[in-house]
Amino acid sequence: MSALYLLIPVAVAALWFVVRYRDGSLRRAWKRPAPDAPRQAPPAPAAEEPVWEFRPENYGLVPDDQVNTDLAGPDPHLVDALRAASSGDWRPASALLAGSDPEWRWIRLVSLAKAAAEDDSWLRTWRGTRPDDPGAALVAAQSLIELAWKLRGAKQAEHTDQEQFENFHRVLAQAPSALAEAARIAPAEPAPYLGMMSVALGEGWPHERMAALWGEVVARAPEHVGAHVVALQYWCAKWRGSHALMYEFAEAAAAQAQPGSLLPMLRLAAIYEELIGQRSDHPGYHSPATTAAIDALLVDVRACPPEHAWLPAARHLLVWFLWAQRRLPEAAEQLRLVDGYIGALPWKYHSNPVKLYSPVRTHITLHVARMARESA
Repeated sequence: MSALYLLIPVAVAALWFVVRYRDGSLRRAWKRPAPDAPRQAPPAPAAEEPVWEFRPENYGLVPDDQVNTDLAGPDPHLVDALRAASSGDWRPASALLAGSDPEWRWIRLVSLAKAAAEDDSWLRTWRGTRPDDPGAALVAAQSLIELAWKLRGAKQAEHTDQEQFENFHRVLAQAPSALAEAARIAPAEPAPYLGMMSVALGEGWPHERMAALWGEVVARAPEHVGAHVVALQYWCAKWRGSHALMYEFAEAAAAQAQPGSLLPMLRLAAIYEELIGQRSDHPGYHSPATTAAIDALLVDVRACPPEHAWLPAARHLLVWFLWAQRRLPEAAEQLRLVDGYIGALPWKYHSNPVKLYSPVRTHITLHVARMARESA
C-alpha cells in the first residue's frame, strides 16, 4: 500500500507533462531566440506569438530567406538587365541606362558595374560593338572602381593587408582615365564625377581638390541625392573628414533643398555614421536634433514623387530611427513600404544584413499587432 502512495505523485507529474506537451506550452518554453541576434534589437513585447516563433509571412511580410540584400527597393528593369548581362546580352543594360533619369542611372550603373567586376565579357562585347555608347563607357569606368574596392575588402585599414592595399591602388589608378573618357562622351552626365569622388576618397585627395570636384558635380546636378551620399562618405570621420565636416555638409545640403528632394535624409545618414555600433538607447538617437531630423524627413518623404530612386533608401533610414525612438506605429508604416529589400542603410553596413533587419522588423510588427488587439 505504501508503494502505491509513492506512485501517486509520479503519476500526477507524468499527467501534467503530457497535458502541457500536448497543448504546446512546454515545447514553446524550450525554444529560445537565436543566440547571435544583434544586440541593438531588444526583445519584442509580449504577444500571442512568441518572438522566436515569429513568421513574417503571417503578417504579410517577406520571409527572411527571401529578403533581397542588394537593392533598397524593387527594380524589375535592373533585375532583367542583370540577368541578360549574365547570359552575355548587353542590350537591355544599354537601353536601361539610356532611359533612366540621373538618380536612377547612378543606382543602376553601380549595380551593373559590380556585375562587370565579376565578369566583364558582356561589357567587352558591348564596348566593341558600340564604342561611343555613353552607358558602356560609364559601366567600364565604374567597374574599375568597384573592382578596386572589392580587392581591398570592406574591413578597416588595420585589418587590411599590404597585398590588398597594393591591388586596390593599382586598379583604382586606372579609373581616372576611364572616367575622363566617359565624361568626354557624355559631358553633361554627373556620373563620371561621382566616380571620381570615390577615387578621391580612396586616394586621400586634399579637401581643396575635393571641393573643386564637387563643383563639377553640382554644376550638372545640384540636388543629385546619389552624389551627396557619395560625398558624405568623403567628409565623414572614418575617411577624409570629421564629424563636424560631415554634419556641416549634410546640413547645408538639407537646408537648401527643394521640398521632396530627399536631401534631408543626409542628416540621418550623418547621425548613423557617428553612432555606428551604439545601442538604440544611446542619447544620440533621442536628442532633439535627431527627432527634428526624423520629422523633417517624414515631411520630405510625403512631398517626394513616388518614383524617386532614393525614396526606398529614405524609408529604410526612417524605419531604423523611428524604431530606435520607439515610434513603432510610424516605423511599421514605413516598413510595410520597403519590406523585402534591405540594400540600404543601416542594414547594408552589417556583415549579415538580415540578422540586423529581422529582429527590428519582428519587434515593430509584434508591438503594432499587440496594440491592434488591445484597441479592438
